[in-house]
Amino acid sequence: MQQQIKLSELKTLLISAKKELNSMLSLNRTKKIKYEEAKYFDLVTFLSLWNAAGENGSKVMNILDDVPSGDALMQQLQKLNVQEVEEQFNAVFEKQFFKLIKKKGRKAIVIIDVHEQETYSKEKRASEHIRGGKHKNGTNFFFKFATIQIIVKNKVLTLAVKFYLKKKSLAQIVNELVKIAKKYVKVKTLLLDRGFRDTKILNDLEFLQIPMLMPCIKDEKTRREFEKAKHKFHVVKYWWENAKGEYADFKLIMMKLDNGKEIGFYTTLRFVWLHSAKYYLDLYAKRWNIETGYRLQNLFLPKTTCVKGVVRYFYFCYAVAMHNLWLCLRSMVKGITLTVLTVKVVLVYFWVTTHLVKEER
Repeated sequence: MQQQIKLSELKTLLISAKKELNSMLSLNRTKKIKYEEAKYFDLVTFLSLWNAAGENGSKVMNILDDVPSGDALMQQLQKLNVQEVEEQFNAVFEKQFFKLIKKKGRKAIVIIDVHEQETYSKEKRASEHIRGGKHKNGTNFFFKFATIQIIVKNKVLTLAVKFYLKKKSLAQIVNELVKIAKKYVKVKTLLLDRGFRDTKILNDLEFLQIPMLMPCIKDEKTRREFEKAKHKFHVVKYWWENAKGEYADFKLIMMKLDNGKEIGFYTTLRFVWLHSAKYYLDLYAKRWNIETGYRLQNLFLPKTTCVKGVVRYFYFCYAVAMHNLWLCLRSMVKGITLTVLTVKVVLVYFWVTTHLVKEER
C-alpha cells in the first residue's frame, strides 16, 4: 500500500534501503586490514550514484571521509569469483522480488536480453570472460551479461543476471534464466528478439512449457509465406531446421498493416487466432518499453576500465540491484515523484551533509 511521504522520511527510507542492499554483499575477506567491508560498499554506492570510476570517486569521498582507494577496491573485487558474485546477487534479487511482487506464482510477461560492454583487452581472445560480437566502437570483443526481467501487473523487476561466458551457449543461458523465473512466477509469455533464433532454444522452451513471441526474420522462406497470405492477419504452421538437421516447430503470425507495412512474429502461444494483430503488437511493445529500464540501469553503473571479468560482472549486478531498489521504492511512496535523479540527489545530499556535520565537530 502506498503512503504519503515527506522528504525527510524519503531520505530515511533510501538510506535504509541502501544499507540493506550493501549488508547482503560480502568481499569474503579472511581478515580486516584497515577498512570494514561497509566502507568498500559505501564507495561502490558512491561510484554507482555518480557513474564514477574508482580512483576519482575515492578522491572525492576522501575530501570528507576516510575510505579505501579505488585501487584497493579493485584488488578486493578481483579476489571474488563469478560464482560468488552470482550467488550474492541472486539473494539480493530474491529479496527485492518479495518486496515488489510480494508472493510467488503470479502470471508474468518475461523478457530476456543480452547486454554488451566493449573491451580492448589484450587478453580478449584467451579470456573465458570475453566473447566476440558485431563490430562496435572499434572492437569486436565484449563482456556480455544476460538478464531476465518480469512484468507483473505493470510492476517491472530484474530477477537474475548471468555472465555470458565463452564456454556457455546462448541456449544454456536462456535455459538457466527461464528456470529461475519459473521458481517465482507463472510465465505467460517470453518475449525474445531475433538474436535468439535458435532451434535448441525453441525446443528447450517447448520442453519447459514456456510460450514465446519473437519478431520473424524476413528470409526467402518467410517472404514466400507473406506472398501467399490472403488476409491482413494470417497464421500458419512453421518450422526451422539447423545445420545438424534438428527441427523446431511453431507458428508464423503475418500482419499487413493499413500503411502497407508487413510485420511477422514467430510464436508458440496457443489459440493465436483468438486475438487481433493489435494484441500481438501491443504485447511485444512491452519489450520496447523495457529498453527504457535498461538505460536507467546504466545510470547506476560505475565506470571502470578494468579488464577483469569479475569486476565488470559485480558492477553490472550492482547497477541492476540499484535499479531494482528504485523500482521497489517507487511503488511504496506517493506525494513525491521518485525519479532516478531524486534517488541520486537525496543519497548524495545525505552523505555530504552527514560528513560535513562530523567535520564541524
